[in-house]
Amino acid sequence: MPTIPFFKHATLREIVITRLCCGADVVVILCCASYLVGNYPAVGLRWPWLIAALLAGYFLADLFSGLVHWVVDTWLDEGMLGRGIAITREHHTHPSHVLLYGFLDQASLGAAPSAAVVGAAAAVTALLPASALTYALMMVWFVIAACMLFGMSFHNLAHWPVRPPLLRMAQRLHLVCSPEHHWCHHRDHTIRYCVINGWANYPCDRLRLWSRLEWLVTAMTGRAPRADDAEWQRKLGDAGSVVASPRPVG
Repeated sequence: MPTIPFFKHATLREIVITRLCCGADVVVILCCASYLVGNYPAVGLRWPWLIAALLAGYFLADLFSGLVHWVVDTWLDEGMLGRGIAITREHHTHPSHVLLYGFLDQASLGAAPSAAVVGAAAAVTALLPASALTYALMMVWFVIAACMLFGMSFHNLAHWPVRPPLLRMAQRLHLVCSPEHHWCHHRDHTIRYCVINGWANYPCDRLRLWSRLEWLVTAMTGRAPRADDAEWQRKLGDAGSVVASPRPVG
């Protein structure tokens, strides 16, 4: 069994790209935070609405993580995004290897789309006259951008072989994704894509959102979802025995 991940080595170009992606998302987070601090005295949004905006942002961050995860797993290949896609494919055959990569190696997968999409949404919101609505929206963008930067870190909590009591409590309360919830995705790669807290998995899987989107994309483009997944499974499986995700302790 390999003792190191298959794609641990990164070229200088890949290192620069991962840092630029993460740095761009950090800029979005800081800009959102600056807006929230600077406009709070004028807007004076009450605490119940602040909490509602935080919860909405946390749910939408989970949904956004699922969308990114679905796109990466279903439509992209290493020819498009190189090492980042290879790492995600490796995770399907060797789940525990994900714990051996560095933070920036994984953070860029969520940071790049967050910087582009959330950054644009935050910029438009900042151009509007400050109000309770724009303040709540900026709170939502802030939470999504922050969660997407740490999206893979949230995901990795579901793969920790030993979980501290505080983490087990957070997972029981569904504040972060639990091993039991996430492991369903490793048995069936067409469900449970959302990995921040898993809240969005319930409506998405009940509505069969991902399979319906796959049907729509195939109808429009003729492309088959996960067309090369079997080949990747075979190739990585041959590289070493498939390692099951460690059973959580506690």
